[in-house]
Parts: sequence; structure tokens; C-alpha cells
Amino acid sequence: MFAALLVSLLAADLSGEQTALLKTFREEFIAVTPGEGKFPRSFKMGDGDNAREVVLGRKFSIAKYEVPQNLWEAVTGGNPSKWKGMRNSVEMLSLAEANAFCKKATELMRAAKLIDASEEIRLPTEEEWEYTARGGTTTKYSFGDDAKDINDYAWHTGNASGNDPPVGAKKPNGWGLYDVHGYLWEWTVADKVAEGAGVLRGGSWKDMADKLTSGYRRVEKASLQDDAVGLRCVLCAVAEEKPAEPIVPVGSKLELLWAEGEFTEGPALAPDGSIFFSDIGNAIYRYDPKSSKTELFRKPSGRSNGLMFNQNGDLIAAEGANEGGSRRISISSGIQGGKEGKVKTLSGGLDGKKFNSPNDLAIDSEGNVYFSDPRYVGNEPRELDFEAVFFVKPDGTTTVATRDLQKPNGILVSPDGKHVYVSDNNGEGNRHLLSFDIEQPGKLINKKVLHDFVTGRGIDGMTLDTEGNIYATAGTGDKAGVYVFSPGGRQLAMIPTPGDPTNCVFGGGEDSGTLYITSATARGSEIGPKYGLFRIKLKAKGFHVVKLAK
Repeated sequence: MFAALLVSLLAADLSGEQTALLKTFREEFIAVTPGEGKFPRSFKMGDGDNAREVVLGRKFSIAKYEVPQNLWEAVTGGNPSKWKGMRNSVEMLSLAEANAFCKKATELMRAAKLIDASEEIRLPTEEEWEYTARGGTTTKYSFGDDAKDINDYAWHTGNASGNDPPVGAKKPNGWGLYDVHGYLWEWTVADKVAEGAGVLRGGSWKDMADKLTSGYRRVEKASLQDDAVGLRCVLCAVAEEKPAEPIVPVGSKLELLWAEGEFTEGPALAPDGSIFFSDIGNAIYRYDPKSSKTELFRKPSGRSNGLMFNQNGDLIAAEGANEGGSRRISISSGIQGGKEGKVKTLSGGLDGKKFNSPNDLAIDSEGNVYFSDPRYVGNEPRELDFEAVFFVKPDGTTTVATRDLQKPNGILVSPDGKHVYVSDNNGEGNRHLLSFDIEQPGKLINKKVLHDFVTGRGIDGMTLDTEGNIYATAGTGDKAGVYVFSPGGRQLAMIPTPGDPTNCVFGGGEDSGTLYITSATARGSEIGPKYGLFRIKLKAKGFHVVKLAK
């Protein structure tokens, strides 16, 4: 019902000009049916010795033109292009911006009833791009092996001085696609590229004519914005997701390691592979997987909650409120195994005012700390009249990262460093898993709700695997467990726990497929359960910023 309401609202907001441009866009797609009619099932992809046989299995349609600026404006409301012209191809856009355009175009075209809910607009895969660019040919160019006719088909350094002409000013290839040689590079979807990279196809007006072959490609940073880079879109059926391999292997069971805590929290991987965790009864313990022993590391702990080791092997602790609580972010250096290092305050407050009760923390690739500061318990007078996510530089400089939530709790920085995930866990309000974009270090924008628990116990602590999936402790009673979400918020799994879980972390090295969980050892009773440390073997591997000792 909500989705239908959203579509109707989008449709109501579309202007006549937007609708007309979207209708034209829809009419300009060319249907491609591999294995039927003039479309071969397979083709040779690449040039020379790098050529390989590729078989296409799905029908799709591809736009005959690169996306022009008037269409981009109609969909996004802006125009990043350096060379302005309404029917010129849009440029100066990153891979993420190209994908965002496709997603927004899909929403608007569904709202305008130009496509249905089973269809989507997206970037072409590399295979789809080259297959259609070749137009059924096996030659260097879609028009033959000789570049002598290139001026009839392409804008290049020999006949262009910028992105000035409108789309489609040259001849199309045999299947009716324009500007597949030269004009602008086009973003594509590629499987085997490094993280943070993207693949461009087709060449541009900045390239020599002899480089504009059908197999020409470049691997660039996905963040690249250049006046010779644009996009072309594909229209296709929404892909059916393949069943994911189970995260929890068959037969893998939760194992209790220690059960003497008052309220265990904040497990953290240490450089030596041991697991440190808080007992909010005012202590920190250390579990050694090699000896299977759990020993006291520090008492008192300043009521430590969330713990994490940084890139230098220092232990960063969110020390909370209540009697004996330090209400600070501390840093301990010089820790050797179970031997306590030197402890000092990294940040004790904001503008001379003490924090409410630092709860959980995350560390980015530069050693900066993001931490949540709610107030759940403790009778100490509050000095801050708001609850927020704070940001602390390695030199202790502290700022507010965002106040756009009710009661922040668990917190993570995504493996690519572009997002911060936060649990907004208010027993009388929001029970959300949130995602924020990192506009710059210490500034979070564009809040998005990835999952809403609606009722019950929301998310406490969280951790990440190397795929960017989120492992979130939440729920109570028969709903208590570790909920696993994709980076986009789709639930992938749920690992039940015997009592209310509080936090989790993956081990390291040979232990990197083991998830350690702090949790109650049983469901609540009149005298209350004990809290302890559990572990379970998974098929995923943990993501960490801490460097393991060799």
C-alpha cells in the first residue's frame, strides 16, 4: 500500500514537460533479443588476444542515444555538465551519480506508467554494451576494420574540440545505436574490477580515432567526473536474486564461552587475536581463543561499554554514566596481550560539557572516532540537552556529526568509508537501523531508514563482514538474536540467542569466520539472567580496522 501511495505521489508531481521527456526516452529504446532474429546468442568480446566468447542469456532494451542534458534535468533537477546544451549528452558525473539517475528514472517512469513494476532502468553491463555497440559485427569498428570512415560515426580529437554537438549527430551502427564510438565515454557495470573502480566504454572526443574500437575500455576510479564521461541506459526486467548461500553453515551452533557477567557488552578484536569485552558492572575482560581462558583485564573500567582497537593497536573505549562512569572516550596505548597499557582521555565532552553516556563507537580508515551518546541509565545531572553522534579526531578535537536521530546506540563505518550506520533505539520512539552519507569526515547527511523494527527491542551493538553486511543484535524473548542485513537493509539471516544480545564482533586471522556475541545467557526472570560471551562459526569473514600482529 505504501509503495502504491509513493507511486501516485510521484506521478502527481510530474510536470507535462517531464512526462513528455520520459515518454520520448521510453520510445528511444531498442529491443535486443539474443538468440532470436538478427541478434546472435554469443559474440567475441574484446580485441585481439584478449577476445573471449560471451553468451547473453537475457532479453533487454538499450537506449539508442546517450542520456541528454534535458532528460537528466527532468529526472534529477540539475545539470552537472561543463558543455551546456539541452540535447548534448550529459557529462561530469561519477559512477554513483549515473546509477542514482537510473534509479530515479525507474521510479518516475513507473509513476508515469511508462514501465511497470517488473521493469527497471540501469546501466548496461560491459557485455551488453559491447554486444550492442558491435551491432552484430566482428570487425574493429561497428562499420569495419578501417578507421577511414570514422568521421561519419564518431566525434574524436580529429573533428571535435569539446562536448558541443547534440546526441545522434553522426551515423548509427547497424542496430541503430548512435555515438558508440567517440563522443563520450560511457559508464558500465563490470564484475571484476577493484573496489572503488568502474569501467568506461566507447572512447570520447578526447581520444584519437584509432583508439575508438568496439573493444576499447578503461578502468577508472568510480568517483571520476570528467567532461568526456556520460552514460547510456538499459531497460530490462528486474533481475531475480539468486538464493544467497546460507550465512550460518548447517550444523553450526552457538557456544557459550563465559557466563559470569553482570551485563556484557562491546566485544572488540585485539591485535593479538584475543577478544576484549566490557562488563558494564565496571570491568573489562579478555578472552584468548588459543587458551580458551577469560581473564579480568581492567577494573574499574569507567563503566566502559563499546570497545574497539584502532590501526595503532590502541584500545578506544566508550565509558558511560551511572555510578563510577567516566562519561568519556578513553584511549589505552601500549597494551601487550593481557597487560594493561597507559590510559588517558581522548575526549571528555563538548564545549566544556560532559557527555550524556558514551555508548558505542566506530573508527574510520584515518583513525577518527564516531560514537553514540544517548542516556539510558544514570542519575548524574545532564550537561548536554541533546543526544547525538559525535566525531573525535586522533588529536581529541570533538564535533557533532549529526543530531538527526532520537537515541543513538550501535554504530559502524562502512568498509568503503562512505556511510555510517547507526541504531536509533528509543524504547518509546524510533527503533530504526539508519544509514547516513559521510559528506566529509565528521559530517553526516542524507539519513535513510534501512530497517524499522516498529515494536519490541531495537538494535543494540553491531558489526560488519567484508561484504559490508550488517550484524545487529536486537530483539527479546523468541525474537532475540543477531539480525543480518545487506548494506541496503534487506534481511539476510537471523541467529537466535538464548537471551537478549547486546553486541557482536568477528574474530581475526584463522578465527575471522567466528562471530563473538555478548548476550544474556537465558531469558529474563525475577532475579535476572547472567550475561556472558558466546561464539558461532559462520561462512562470512569479519571486517576490521585493527591490524593483527604477525
